[in-house]
Amino acid sequence: MAKTGMPSPMQLTVWAACLFALVAVSQCYFDETLRRDFPGPYCAQIKRCCSDRQDSCSVPISDTLCYCDAFCDRERSADCCPDYRSFCMNEPDPIISCLHNGIHFSIYNTTRDNCNECRCTEGGHVVCDKDLCLTDEDLIHNVNSIRSLGWSARKYNEWWGHKYSEGLVKRLGTKEPTYRVKAMIGLHNKADHLPRNFNAVDKWSEYISDVPDQGWCGSSWVISTSSVASDRYAIQSQGKEVIQLSPQNILSCTRKQQGCDGGHLDAAWRYLHKQGVLDENCYPYVGDRETCKVYHKKRSLSSYGCRPAPGVDRDEFYTVGPAYSIRNETDIMAEIYNSGPVQATMRIYRDFFSYSGGVYRHSAASRSSPTGFHSVKLVGWGEEHDGLKYWIAANSWGPWWGEHGYFRILRGSNECDIEDYVLAAWPNVYNYFKTSSFTNKY
Repeated sequence: MAKTGMPSPMQLTVWAACLFALVAVSQCYFDETLRRDFPGPYCAQIKRCCSDRQDSCSVPISDTLCYCDAFCDRERSADCCPDYRSFCMNEPDPIISCLHNGIHFSIYNTTRDNCNECRCTEGGHVVCDKDLCLTDEDLIHNVNSIRSLGWSARKYNEWWGHKYSEGLVKRLGTKEPTYRVKAMIGLHNKADHLPRNFNAVDKWSEYISDVPDQGWCGSSWVISTSSVASDRYAIQSQGKEVIQLSPQNILSCTRKQQGCDGGHLDAAWRYLHKQGVLDENCYPYVGDRETCKVYHKKRSLSSYGCRPAPGVDRDEFYTVGPAYSIRNETDIMAEIYNSGPVQATMRIYRDFFSYSGGVYRHSAASRSSPTGFHSVKLVGWGEEHDGLKYWIAANSWGPWWGEHGYFRILRGSNECDIEDYVLAAWPNVYNYFKTSSFTNKY
């Protein structure tokens, strides 16, 4: 590495490191990463430190040379060997990089530890933020170490790097039920001869909508509402109107709600009852509130270029009757068995995000964390071989989560308040009985 002429690749690398160091600490030392890549020894190998500038006072390093002469001391030259200061000047090697979770990064730079930012400070100390992450290895280990819990947890890449506070807002979205929800008319069902196990997906396989993914938008208040109403449209119409109602229509057009930052169930059901919605194909979900695309004076499907189900002479929006509540375990079971899925609101604990399979109940691993509310679709129930009872529910986080998008949760003990706020509504299906073809067929 001659001290005149064009710089070598090694020189350019070292100079770049020195330029950063000069800005950061006003001194030019070898970057610690170069010390790892070229550990030496160098000056210690030749056991000499020259008092003046001598081209012969050098050692091979990579594909060039480094120097052990006093020129380094005078100008902090990038040509110096990595161990010049420590061997020739008896100084400790400066620490200008940090190591955290196997990652080296330079002083005053940052790296990520799950959802937290970590900074490299003077002396090689790493300082990280202390925010609670949506999930972490400790939580997963703690859940899986409780064998009597009845369910397992796993790491989801979709959650990694996100704060728990972000998940509470953007992956849930249902506001705590108000007195309006609590005061809804209750429906009592006859609960005779209910089976020990039932799943609406098996009974009405062609009518139950797929598990959606709400994305990073707190929209469970509209996703679950539209999903329950869609399934009931298909069931009550006996397959004449197998449609997916648009959650985006409610999300964008419902007033006095917070869109992707959450909303109330009574507002979603009231909009579906009073205003009605288009179908998903005509008004697709985008996971953002956006401006409402429905106009007050245009209340027909044809006004928006939408088409009804084949063979159905419908032009009005899809609406439902007033929402009603179902108050106890057997009434809920009978409602699902006779009429289709229902909507349930549950309190969410941090460990729920890591649910992988089994019958969920919240664990001590997350009881000290804040909680939120989330709305899901109950599609059935069952019992384990030991008599453990559970609900079967469809979540709105996509089929990659849980048991292909579904989860089971303890039944009969109001686990996570899931039996407190159960709602449904009757769809206003097209009057098929007016058609002679329908009459002749049935």
